Amino acid sequence: MHLRPTAVLLALGLTLAAVTGCSEQVKGTASADPNAAEATTTAPSTSKKPSTSSSPSKPADPTAKQQGDIKITKKKKTAGLETCGVLTKADIEAATGGKSSADGGCIHTTTGPSTVITQMVTVPEVADQDGEKKRIEIGGNTAWQISSSKEDCQVTVMLTDDPSAITSAFSVSVVAIEELDACATALKLATQGFERIPDA
Repeated sequence: MHLRPTAVLLALGLTLAAVTGCSEQVKGTASADPNAAEATTTAPSTSKKPSTSSSPSKPADPTAKQQGDIKITKKKKTAGLETCGVLTKADIEAATGGKSSADGGCIHTTTGPSTVITQMVTVPEVADQDGEKKRIEIGGNTAWQISSSKEDCQVTVMLTDDPSAITSAFSVSVVAIEELDACATALKLATQGFERIPDA
């Protein structure tokens, strides 16, 4: 198999970008900026329009646009999960038939066939992604398969419909640099990860 230069550069870029983003765990506590409260209280009141409805307003659900109607047959745990630790090196190797260079983590690169695979417990961002979107189900829960080419596919499965859950989905992305069915591999790994995540 010949490696396509564009695919090699894409894989290298994805690997470097993702490794940089997932390479450190930040410790400490978060606190509000004491100046932030002052900034919000000094905003001019003319920018607000009076409400014309008599019913109380509902806060906007930022994920409603992305999720639409979702089906949850099996609620999964979302709190306390390791963001990038659902799938193992052995899982990646079994799904691809290749040899993974990572032992856990968000990003796995394999050789024989060459692939770049990312896994993450995350916020579903389906609406903003380019590519052919196909709604599917995994374990009775709504999932999406997004494919921008035959070599690049992502499968995201919903873990819960709880609006208070910060990370309500599990996502696997496969970029195949050599011949491999990216969507079949992503689906297999997303299903395996979904089954491994404990029920809520």
